[in-house]
Amino acid sequence: MTAFKETPIIHYTTRKKTGGAKNWGIWEQPVTIQEYGAINRISISPVEPNYFAITSSSKVLIYNPVIKDVFKTLSKFKDNPYSGKFRRDGKLLCVGTTEGQVKVFDISTKTMLRVFRGHSAAVRQCEFTADNVHVASFSDDKTVGVWDLATETRLDTFSGHKEYVRCGVTANANSDLLLSGSYDETVALWDRRTKEEPVLKVNHGAPVQDVLILNGDSMFVTAGGNMVKIWDITNGGKMLRSLSPHHKLVTSMCLADNGQSLVTGSLDRQVKRISLSNFKITGALAFPSSVLSVDVDLGNKYVVAGMTDGLVQIIERKKDTQITEEGPEGGRRRKSRFMEGAFVPSDGDVLVQDRNKWMLKHDYLFRRYEYTEALNYSLVKNVVSRNPAICVSVMYELIRRRGLEVALAERTDESLIQLLDFIESNITDLRFQQVLVYVASKVIDMYMGKPNNSNVINRKFLRFESKLERMLKFSEELTKLQGCIDLVVATAGMGTQSNRVEKSLLKKV
Repeated sequence: MTAFKETPIIHYTTRKKTGGAKNWGIWEQPVTIQEYGAINRISISPVEPNYFAITSSSKVLIYNPVIKDVFKTLSKFKDNPYSGKFRRDGKLLCVGTTEGQVKVFDISTKTMLRVFRGHSAAVRQCEFTADNVHVASFSDDKTVGVWDLATETRLDTFSGHKEYVRCGVTANANSDLLLSGSYDETVALWDRRTKEEPVLKVNHGAPVQDVLILNGDSMFVTAGGNMVKIWDITNGGKMLRSLSPHHKLVTSMCLADNGQSLVTGSLDRQVKRISLSNFKITGALAFPSSVLSVDVDLGNKYVVAGMTDGLVQIIERKKDTQITEEGPEGGRRRKSRFMEGAFVPSDGDVLVQDRNKWMLKHDYLFRRYEYTEALNYSLVKNVVSRNPAICVSVMYELIRRRGLEVALAERTDESLIQLLDFIESNITDLRFQQVLVYVASKVIDMYMGKPNNSNVINRKFLRFESKLERMLKFSEELTKLQGCIDLVVATAGMGTQSNRVEKSLLKKV
């Protein structure tokens, strides 16, 4: 027989409240990996089990999200590796190096299959073409190369930039198209069928840190300074939109939501999601250090960010978007007599919880479908004073079970005052606002203005209504203040001195 599932207690972390992250989803606590050097590239395999390639200053780690651990390490490099990138079938990985080489590895065996030699300076970024048989390389020697995987030879060289080519990408469908971004502030679109000059060239207005071709190969995105710009390929490189989602240097971009959203990482320690339909920020996550690279898997289950101090954080989306399970304070548990403290589970082990435990009273009442009694118990003084989250969680469970109206119906004056006092005391708590505002609306609809209400109840409702009005005015003022702060911060981040410092930092990295 299936065990009765306990009522999960609402618990909020600071990550949920960061810049609209709730619109993006609720996330588990991050898994953190510490390396000795800056993380210059995160790449997530497009095929299951969606391995993560984490390129640091000395090696490339292959992280398996199923076992939640690093299971392969690629370390055949004389100097720093750069920009480990999966092929579209997930079987191969290409990596640039400081000595100007591109190395290709078999993921299943860690075997180095190919070494492309020819660049005279570091290859900072590389990527497989759409046909999976060529590799494009983007180098500090100001050139872009195309290599044949079968013969290990260089097929094409493009040399139209005047500064380091620090980023580049291949088209999603056309194997002949490549896009390169340079520190000369230009972005060039190359066609292998017309090798002399780029078919399109635009000026971003700042050293270009990353480029991205959108689905359909008709538009591309550039990042440089604190600006992100969207360009139309079919309209001769016309700029469609200029955005400033960060107040410091934007270092990395990727797509999410099946290409409907753009995700950006920045030295301001923020990762933001931008809707490509209305160009509004629809989510944000904060990280402990400046972000150099970010990637999101195709299923939008993971966000992985690499930072300047060698930290990598892997954040997994919660299955439940509203609440998390946390044992309430004071809840008693019966401990097993056997192997207490002797067994330490390994990563990937499935733990079967001990069913021999005390059931909390509100769960006992829920099991018996006694909704009114469950709500009454959660409102008693010792429960509310110890942990008000228990009461709010009971209310949320009633909403989920569609039993809230049943629990609120036919309340005595004493129990109604008790309920109103709890809502009034906790409705300004940001952790509980969403649930309590909904419960308050139901209470007002069911009881406010009823002819049989006592004078005490009527006065309580008048005071409650006044507090709600003050709370709404306060929220409006906070929204205005937040807009002013965002404007000041965005303006402060556009200083030329800041841009020069960030450019110097990126060169060193």
